[in-house]
Amino acid sequence: MAQLNGTRILVTGGAGFIGFHLCKKLADSTSNLTIYDNLSSGKLENVKHLPNAHFVKGDILDLEKLLSQEKADIIYHLAAQVVVPYSMENPIEDFETNARGTLNVLEKARKDDARLVFASSAAVYGNTTKLPTPENYGFNPDSCYGLSKVVGEQYCNMYSKQYGLDITILRFANVYGPRCHGVIEDFLDKISRNPEKLEIIGSGLQSRDFVHISDVVDALILSATSQVALGETFNIGFGKTTKIIDLAKMILKILGLSDKTVITTTNVPWHGDIKTIWFDISKVKKALKWHPKISLEDNLKQLISERKMLG
Repeated sequence: MAQLNGTRILVTGGAGFIGFHLCKKLADSTSNLTIYDNLSSGKLENVKHLPNAHFVKGDILDLEKLLSQEKADIIYHLAAQVVVPYSMENPIEDFETNARGTLNVLEKARKDDARLVFASSAAVYGNTTKLPTPENYGFNPDSCYGLSKVVGEQYCNMYSKQYGLDITILRFANVYGPRCHGVIEDFLDKISRNPEKLEIIGSGLQSRDFVHISDVVDALILSATSQVALGETFNIGFGKTTKIIDLAKMILKILGLSDKTVITTTNVPWHGDIKTIWFDISKVKKALKWHPKISLEDNLKQLISERKMLG
């Protein structure tokens, strides 16, 4: 992280889940960190106590305000609308935030001649016919969210090609960890309210590639500091897939509720859902020497303990 000393860094969406963990790490290495977030889903409490960090409440759709921020050397673009069902109900808003918002951030990067790391998603692949899925699979989104991320990626590639910007695209699988709002937290919330029943949306047979936030932060920092990462797109996952019903059973076992909690399923997937996310991560392992260190099985007990659901 010594290479970040004195580097001017801007993080859009820095008050969100991934943003908080990234900014917490960055704040130890730079004295010039700007966190830009409209707090629609991010929380000020996540970042207000970070040293060396300047918080700006701002929207990526406000181009004038975005461009007026202090010149950046590195921009992490994390701000996004990330809820798939919401994107299907509100496709125009999803497009505005994820496509036009990304274009605005690219304009900021072009003005500053800044290096950009763009947070994309497994949703660009949709329901793939190749598992594990490599980066060169191509685009086949099944949701408005996935399509808006495709548009964001294509704009990144165009700006790299036509304006010579240094850009790296990271496609995230299912990121989890402290302060996350995802299926793990959803299960824990449901169990805390009613330990006798746990309902899974869908069949429970849908599966996900879970990658821990600390591994994701390492990948983000490597992507902004490695010359090898320039112009590249990388899958960031664990390289393993877990059925959601098996995740539920793992959680119940840790809580000692395996024989006490009944698992039910709605058997109705949400609009735009993907059946299986399972990343081929061989490219990032080889190019950046990045290897995920924390497995889901190893971390679940700690995560649950931090929620104070274990004695």
